[in-house]
Amino acid sequence: MVTPTRSPQRKPPGSLTAFVLLIAALFVTFLLHKGSNFLEFKDGKAELSKERQAKLQKELDELENAQQYVLLASRAGYYDCFNCGAKTTIFLEKGHVWKYGVTRKGEKIRYGDWHVQRGLYYIIEYEGPIQKCLRREKIQIYNYAKLPENLQRPAPLIRPPGNKRDD
Repeated sequence: MVTPTRSPQRKPPGSLTAFVLLIAALFVTFLLHKGSNFLEFKDGKAELSKERQAKLQKELDELENAQQYVLLASRAGYYDCFNCGAKTTIFLEKGHVWKYGVTRKGEKIRYGDWHVQRGLYYIIEYEGPIQKCLRREKIQIYNYAKLPENLQRPAPLIRPPGNKRDD
């Protein structure tokens, strides 16, 4: 009895393999070249490209124009609590502090509508250099323990319910 033999799978011709490798190499070269347009040479000196200079200036401007903000409860109800031990929520009255924070990007980029969906509203307490904003944020977080809204609780919190750490 003759056993039927299978014909071997046809391999792509060598020219197709070479073509695919060439395309892949060109793509990698393009990606590497695209990422290296951060320098321009003028009179033999290296300078940052216009795009890189613009990005640097944008980030420096953001450092000078940050916001220190507070998120407040927009209605009485239960909110997430990161400082309540075994409990995961806490009751806040309308206008009570949920979190202090700092952003260089502003409310819309920082939160979108996340905070609104959770019943919080954003109030800018200070605008200015990032270092001053961070300093003010830290003062607000530490002093939260002394706020009347916190002292009225049977077990006052060390920091606002929405601040996981002291920073």
